[in-house]
Amino acid sequence: MDRGPIRTVVLLALLVSLGGCVSTFNPVNDNFRAKGKTIAVIAGLDNEPNIMTAKNMADSLKKNTRFQVMPHSQVKQSLSNYPTNIPGPYKSAYFEIEVDYTKTDMKKIRSIQQQLGVDYLYVLWAPSATTYGGKIHSLNIVAQLFENGKEVGNGRFNATAGHSTCCLSPAPDTADKTNAIKDATDYVAREIGEKTGMAKQ
Repeated sequence: MDRGPIRTVVLLALLVSLGGCVSTFNPVNDNFRAKGKTIAVIAGLDNEPNIMTAKNMADSLKKNTRFQVMPHSQVKQSLSNYPTNIPGPYKSAYFEIEVDYTKTDMKKIRSIQQQLGVDYLYVLWAPSATTYGGKIHSLNIVAQLFENGKEVGNGRFNATAGHSTCCLSPAPDTADKTNAIKDATDYVAREIGEKTGMAKQ
């Protein structure tokens, strides 16, 4: 059975439920439009879910925007200690992320962006995941977009796998979780493209 439409419904339902208080991508300045073209995506935490999400976001930005996206392999070559843990924009992260964008280690961000030599740096952190009844798995993600070491955008989103907490519903497997990340990053990449003036026509 093709689960694509179901995954999309679950993703959109979650985004709608969050829509009143958070945004998947929000420019710091409402009038912001990207002037540069090159961008790199990195994981803010050194673990597999974060690295996988960063790789997928890079692929999604390449597919859905006009940004020239640095390949993940090139990111690893350019940063000798990548991936690494970067203090990120949150006070705590348990069932959900308590966001505080002032907590980000800007000195490290500026250093990384300078080493990569890109116009924009998109950093994402997935510090926690929430499981509902063992049937729904939601990876909690917060991200920031930087231009010349200065924040120009931020947002929060979830990669949610699973259809229902009903006892008859199967628990999401690795493939389901991977597909959920792909769906989420595609959605967010389109938002970034639209709100930065870099959407593919």
